[in-house]
Amino acid sequence: MSTDGPILEKRLYSDQLTMELVQALIERGLVTREQIEELKVRSALTGDRLDVLLVREHLVGEPEVLAAMSALTNIPFKAVGDFRITPEAVTKVPAKVALTYRVIPLDLHGGMLVLGTSQVPSLMLADNLRMLLNAAIEWVLCTEPEVTHTIQHFYGLGAETVASISEQSISEETEIQESNVGEESADAGMIRFVNQVIAEAIRRDATDIHIEPFETHLRLRYRIDGLMQEIPLPKAIQKYRKAVASCVKIMAELDIAERRKPHDGRIKVRSGSEEFDLRVSILPTRYGETVNMRILNRKAMFIDLHHLGLSDRQLPAIEALSALPHGVILITGPTGSGKTTTLYATLSRLNTPDVKIITVEDPIEYQMEGINQIQIHSKINLTFASALRSILRHDPDIILIGEIRDSETADIAVRASLTGHLVFSTLHTNDAPSAVTRLSDMGVEPYLISSSLEGVIAQRLVRRICAGCKEPFPINDAIIEEIRTTMPAGAMDGATYSHGRGCPECGFTGYRGRLAIFEIMVLDENLRAMIVKQRPSNELRHYVVSTGFATLRQDGLRRVIEGQTTVEEVLRVARKGEPVAPV
Repeated sequence: MSTDGPILEKRLYSDQLTMELVQALIERGLVTREQIEELKVRSALTGDRLDVLLVREHLVGEPEVLAAMSALTNIPFKAVGDFRITPEAVTKVPAKVALTYRVIPLDLHGGMLVLGTSQVPSLMLADNLRMLLNAAIEWVLCTEPEVTHTIQHFYGLGAETVASISEQSISEETEIQESNVGEESADAGMIRFVNQVIAEAIRRDATDIHIEPFETHLRLRYRIDGLMQEIPLPKAIQKYRKAVASCVKIMAELDIAERRKPHDGRIKVRSGSEEFDLRVSILPTRYGETVNMRILNRKAMFIDLHHLGLSDRQLPAIEALSALPHGVILITGPTGSGKTTTLYATLSRLNTPDVKIITVEDPIEYQMEGINQIQIHSKINLTFASALRSILRHDPDIILIGEIRDSETADIAVRASLTGHLVFSTLHTNDAPSAVTRLSDMGVEPYLISSSLEGVIAQRLVRRICAGCKEPFPINDAIIEEIRTTMPAGAMDGATYSHGRGCPECGFTGYRGRLAIFEIMVLDENLRAMIVKQRPSNELRHYVVSTGFATLRQDGLRRVIEGQTTVEEVLRVARKGEPVAPV
């Protein structure tokens, strides 16, 4: 590890160091002498170090303790995200060593191995690792959560739990069968492993957990920010792949003896102060049962319209559309593009005591106080169309239709808007102008579309750059030129192009969270005339672009300029080929 200036002597852990740490914390007013005396008694009984107890008892934050230790020992205190961890460094530190000593490889160069740890190492520990790893060691202090998440990423989630199961009464040659899960020897460990899988998914804000058995391995994947991400598992879990599915079935109160047909169930879990529902779906496959768990936050709420990330031009347009007394407003995009969230953010603004709102949904994704919500049940012929016919006799002001799926629903929605109702709904189209063509294909007459449709909002979700490892990053000249020619004058002033380096908080992906990009088409008289004349969608698009319409790609590039997302994300959801013009 390169250093600038004089090389400072590093100190390792000793009782004297602990006393100096305590004195420094007392002088800073972070703890009192009475608290330290109480911890000393507990330390004598448990054998735990004082610096560990200070953090465990929440008397001092771990970053403050590590920063003080760094000042006293000259061992740097850094974030894991500051390092680019190479496969060579990981290979140098075996999983057993990392798990036993709670150390993580950060770098390897010139025979020097940089190890991260959440505690200042003792002389004995440093000597043991030097001999075990046959390398000179440079130490770096990192927080315990970062150490834990890095070990999980590089050595497999639940590695310690799987190792403890293997050390129980089950021999390495014996493969766990479903019936073994109920045995005390394996049950507690396997439940602990599944709980770790669920807890890590919640921590990463995953929406789905996929556990898939194959001939030679068990694969775990999370759907995070709309994309599947494979989560490393320890190799030893392969022996217990059938037991994992059986354990999930026990937690969901399903029949573990039946392995030939699909199962559906539910698990309720708590993480901190929040409660989650896990909808469990199990399917039989060639190599065992594959598990999917959909994670639903029981307290999840829609976001306000002002927090959708709309630009200064887009927000007034949506507010103006939602303030109309009647008409059809459509939100388009593929499954998982955030259409429902935008709809409910809009409805929350309109939800007042003097307005009656009725929704027809399949399923009801958000529960809103003050709104009448109807769940579709096709088995009893309660469809979108049949529900809409009854809703119109219920004196609503605003109607939300979860999705326009057929010609009958489209026709009723359009006619409802013509009789004085404001109708919101969604369509699956690639862009805003294509919604007109889609309605026409469903059999709605062009003059009805022209008379009723007020606006179309197309949207996509792109991943947000992780704030914990965000750093400047250049983009290629072709994109720079596209921005220069299609974005407003001065848009590139103060541009900050960035990407995520990868850190434990984002699972080393460089992204954490998502944001929406939009294109908003508001109908004017010329556009209505073109619809009546049945002009194709590409002509409609050329017209709206000429009037200053900002495309999805342009809105995405705006987010790139602002340093919120990357060019790769925008290109993934808004491909080249759409006509663009300066706005």
